[in-house]
Amino acid sequence: MTAPDPKQGEREYFARVGPEEIQRALGKPFTDRKCDWDLGNITAIFHLLGPPPARIVELGCGVGWLSIMLARRGYDVLGVDISPEAIAAGTTQRDALGLEHLEFQVADYENLAAEEGSFDAAIFFSSLHHAEDEAAALRNAHRILKPDGVLIAFEPGQGHGGTETSRQAVKEFGVHEKDMPIAKIVELGHVAGFSRHLKLPEPWDFLRTVYRSSYRQARSSGEVRGKFVLGVLRAFRRFFFQREDQSFVVLWK
Repeated sequence: MTAPDPKQGEREYFARVGPEEIQRALGKPFTDRKCDWDLGNITAIFHLLGPPPARIVELGCGVGWLSIMLARRGYDVLGVDISPEAIAAGTTQRDALGLEHLEFQVADYENLAAEEGSFDAAIFFSSLHHAEDEAAALRNAHRILKPDGVLIAFEPGQGHGGTETSRQAVKEFGVHEKDMPIAKIVELGHVAGFSRHLKLPEPWDFLRTVYRSSYRQARSSGEVRGKFVLGVLRAFRRFFFQREDQSFVVLWK
């Protein structure tokens, strides 16, 4: 029996999930069950990148919904994914929106044939954990960044690969669904040549701690203020004692 090939599973994923799922993916972040996670963390990306112009590559972009958001903000963007169907969907959406500074490319981000030092920033947005060789992916990201370039990685942490959703995806589509803790990204990033890193709390986690739906149950403005103060204190505690699954990492070349 031939051993399963997860990279081929990644390549065929969007062909197998069908048009309805592709349309749902194109509607992200608003069609995503993790919409609040997406929006909070995308805000952090915009802050870290600073205002345009900048040349950005999204590695493992899927149908390109985040690449499209970045291009609409005014960045010059390249979205890369191994799935031809995903890139075709992203390209159609790009053309419909008339985005001139957005390219899509079918490629494996582990060996992307981009010119050395051609990007200001690279982004893995919940995509590095699908790599077959994450060390190779980080080496290539380092290679294609400018000397002062930055890599931003939002990834699921320890335990992701063992969740029921991940196990089902592996069983049904034969894809990679790995644990991708921040410590591993940092270690492999420094081996790849990145000079320094910073682990930061996820904005989503901060926002859900401070702005909680339970406020609507408060009986007075004083009770709301008390809950708010406690939320801020919890957020600060998480900042100083960050869990792997409540943080993301930025690496500088």
